[in-house]
Amino acid sequence: MIKGHRSARLAKIENQNNRQVTFSKCRNCVFKKANELSVMTDAEVGIIVCPQGSKPYSFGHADVHETINKYVGEERPSSPSSATIDDKYVQKFRKVNSRELKTRLNSLQDQLDFELNLKSKLKKMNKNVESQQEWFKGPIKNMNYTEASMLKEGLENLLLKVKNYGTERCYGYENGKWKVV
Repeated sequence: MIKGHRSARLAKIENQNNRQVTFSKCRNCVFKKANELSVMTDAEVGIIVCPQGSKPYSFGHADVHETINKYVGEERPSSPSSATIDDKYVQKFRKVNSRELKTRLNSLQDQLDFELNLKSKLKKMNKNVESQQEWFKGPIKNMNYTEASMLKEGLENLLLKVKNYGTERCYGYENGKWKVV
């Protein structure tokens, strides 16, 4: 009987302890495979693994810093240890995160500016509507013909709405009085 790899269900492991154990095992397997690839093909391999809420891990053959520098386009002298990532690479990672956050902040700021502009326009429109209704608050004897016509039309519309409201609730309006129909 030939044993093969069984396929694992890919999903986030919810239990924190199980997740950490699986991470450690898989990290070691990935580093081992990277080493095998490097030895068999004479390829330069560099891997950085950043678990959430923990320090980053790195593997490089011959040296992770040299490999990353070649990829990034910067040459620098090799460092004696490649066990962990130095501050320069952590800063580059933070810079990328910072750019993403800045982009998101700018997008949210634009959205806020748009909403505040809209609020300002709505306030202006509301003031215009209120100022158009100010003539109604004054005494009727001070109204001109246009204002009196608008008042009459508004009151007729209001009366029609009240009648419809009563009719919808089984009331009738006759001779200025409500009756149950």
